[in-house]
Amino acid sequence: MKKTANIFVLMLLVCFLLGVPARGEGTPADVDMDEGVTQGAADGEVLKVKCTGQKVVDLQLRLRDLGYFNYKVTGYYGTATADAVRLFQEQNGLVVDGTVGPETRKVLYSPNAKRYTAYPSQAASYLPTSRGGRSSMGALVEWFSRGQYLFPRGAVAKVIDLYTGRSFYMKRSGGVNHADSEPLTEKDAQTIKEIWGGWSWDRRPVIVEIGGVRVAASMHGMPHAYDTIPNNGMQGHVCIHLYKSRTHINNREDPDHQAAVMRAAGR
Repeated sequence: MKKTANIFVLMLLVCFLLGVPARGEGTPADVDMDEGVTQGAADGEVLKVKCTGQKVVDLQLRLRDLGYFNYKVTGYYGTATADAVRLFQEQNGLVVDGTVGPETRKVLYSPNAKRYTAYPSQAASYLPTSRGGRSSMGALVEWFSRGQYLFPRGAVAKVIDLYTGRSFYMKRSGGVNHADSEPLTEKDAQTIKEIWGGWSWDRRPVIVEIGGVRVAASMHGMPHAYDTIPNNGMQGHVCIHLYKSRTHINNREDPDHQAAVMRAAGR
């Protein structure tokens, strides 16, 4: 009897050293718990600007299927994708932040996700007739060959936000690779803040009206660097990009600006 007890104690010691659970501890339950933790971490993942990969591809495909994303699927989470997410969140009563977390993901991939089939009535005049609009969108004007001369330094242009149809006036104050521009008045600056929801680097498709031409363009709403117009409600200037324009820092095309330009051109 004593020998049997010693053998049992020895077996327990071996099990302890090898990490083998003792009988009756519920091994399957432990495995399920571990799997639950892993799944929870995946569900809690947040997709946002600069994310890349298959999950972004899936996101863009889903947004395109629902009518919110009208660009080429790239697998890169840029401004165009963030804008599509914001629009989806707005239309579906979610917190609008341009990122895809658990709540947005749950609604996005559910059968109850609302489709986007109509544009704001104010913007209808800027949509091509082939898409139910009343006139053409902006023309693709190459910046270096024509755009910089069409919108020269010192010129004032009417800028129309494609998504809302609201407009404001901007003066080109400088820039070589694109148009550094400033709002003409304090009212224009206030309109920019209202459209962008505050000063923001977000790129938005806009139409620039100048010289009788409607030009497809992209603009962000973050004032920076030099300022030439006093008392206009904004310190600094913002950047307006046209087709094939470039950034001043690295002399390269900004993919998010160019995507917005193409959107403003109806492509």
